[in-house]
Amino acid sequence: MKKIRVQRLGPESAKLEQLKATRDWMDNTADKHAYMCFPLTLTNGLGWGISFDRDIRAVWDGVDNYEPDHVTILEGEDTVYTGRSHASLSFKTGLLINTDEDTSILTMPVPNQFIRGMQTFTTLMSTSFYPGELPIAIKITEPNKEIFIPAGTPVAAIIPISVAGLQNNYEMSITEGSMPPEYWEELKKYGDAAEAKNSVGDWSKMYRNATNYDGSSMGKHETKSIKLKTTVCPVTGATSETAN
Repeated sequence: MKKIRVQRLGPESAKLEQLKATRDWMDNTADKHAYMCFPLTLTNGLGWGISFDRDIRAVWDGVDNYEPDHVTILEGEDTVYTGRSHASLSFKTGLLINTDEDTSILTMPVPNQFIRGMQTFTTLMSTSFYPGELPIAIKITEPNKEIFIPAGTPVAAIIPISVAGLQNNYEMSITEGSMPPEYWEELKKYGDAAEAKNSVGDWSKMYRNATNYDGSSMGKHETKSIKLKTTVCPVTGATSETAN
């Protein structure tokens, strides 16, 4: 098993925890039916979330240029740095991350989490040699409105990834052409079966169970749950290990 070696530089450093499967907006849907969407719910737990123990509030005055003085921190000033300019700010994560040469860290927005007025930058870091703190930054997208990140809310997700593996092990093949009538007939039967289940409140589980409209197996999922290992080392800090 490959290891991600993480050193927290102090008690004010960001926290690392596997992302939760829940989202506030999903809780607020009728009968929480958003959780019946298996692709959505599974993705919610993809990666470790990076969060802080304090509220963060900021406002951008609408000037988008190279000058670094147009974002004002209203709360949490010890956690963020505004000198980036162009309506962006970065977080002082206090996290040193080291991986093997064939593993990089993909930092991205938290899947299916929406915070008004901001967007987390997506980056790839070669963490086998980079000596500094893991950089995380956001772009503020709404001027003259307070951006609020409650304490404990993940501001970004990180995932280990092999970029060379993507380049060397995958090739996308694209063809053009129409599908035969039988394909569309079967697809309609699948859709009708799902709609029938949904219309009576029995949310379709066909995709979750990888079954066809007649209950027959269509295949299997690579995994139906994501469980990431995290081990806390009492002397050297936290060491995270990836696992499904």
